Amino acid sequence: MRHVALGRTRLSVSVLGAGSNALAEYSQEQAGFIYNYALDQGVNFIVTSAAYQVVEPKIAKAVADRKDEFCLATTTDHRGAKNAKADIENSLRLFRTDHIELYQVGGVRNQRAVDLALEPGGAMDALQEAKREGRIGAIGITGHVPDVLAYAVKTGLFDAVFFILNMANTYALSDLMPLARSMNVGMMVMRPLGHGALARPERALRFALCSGAEAVMCGMYSKEEIETAIAVAEPPITDEERASLMAEAESLPRTGCRLCGLCEPCPKGISISYLMELYHYRARYGLLAKAEEQWLRAAAKAKECDDCRECEKRCPYQLSIAPVIHAAAEGRYPAR
Repeated sequence: MRHVALGRTRLSVSVLGAGSNALAEYSQEQAGFIYNYALDQGVNFIVTSAAYQVVEPKIAKAVADRKDEFCLATTTDHRGAKNAKADIENSLRLFRTDHIELYQVGGVRNQRAVDLALEPGGAMDALQEAKREGRIGAIGITGHVPDVLAYAVKTGLFDAVFFILNMANTYALSDLMPLARSMNVGMMVMRPLGHGALARPERALRFALCSGAEAVMCGMYSKEEIETAIAVAEPPITDEERASLMAEAESLPRTGCRLCGLCEPCPKGISISYLMELYHYRARYGLLAKAEEQWLRAAAKAKECDDCRECEKRCPYQLSIAPVIHAAAEGRYPAR
């Protein structure tokens, strides 16, 4: 598999990386097979998080004896130095190593979270100390909201950024990636298939690979998924293909939802972010079977919306959320 330089991190990583968000659902035996098979196929980048609890230990148990064969990116969701340092120490212990290639400040959804991590006594103090000691190689940041991540990248303190990008959620293309590219900050894509929701998954993966990000993280939870993802990633990207995919994504209407989560919880328990993110994509292309079932459940729940508009009051982007929720509930397109 093709490897690329990940921005200024000095890491050479496979263009496809192994994600781990859903690994808690799999047994240790399955985890062992999945990650060893991915390494055998040339995937040399594994991304996880201490916040996933059982996931980091599962991966470590599966492949710690092959640590010299892959780059590891893991994450602390803590904002204070003390707890972030504990996460770093635990990751080093689990993977039986004295060096982790990329450690990230994770779960960042607003500027306040960035500020807390960067203030004196914040998580960045622990990461920078570990970097000075050679215990971690590069420092990254992860989150869902591109403009918040851009706020962090502008500080110059982060070597890599890990963000959502897919054909239903393209905001990073304008709100983050040009800045990251100009500062040689490594770019890593999460959720290229929308957590397995997007119909036409092979085209969706090619879109992420064409975006200009160095690495795309995929859920690799079976031999078939690994082989399919690699087969999709292998053909060279042409200028014509890139232009076509970018134009197609640009033509898809958007609700404006960046998945910051501030509109939730809904008093009625409606899955606002899920409906907002996928509304236009589903209308044009549909969703895969399990996601369609989830959509129909969410749309049925949306019928309980009483138009309180609390979600709109909390939305930092001042989006018109209620019309989309009502349209989804009624199976209506476009929203009006």
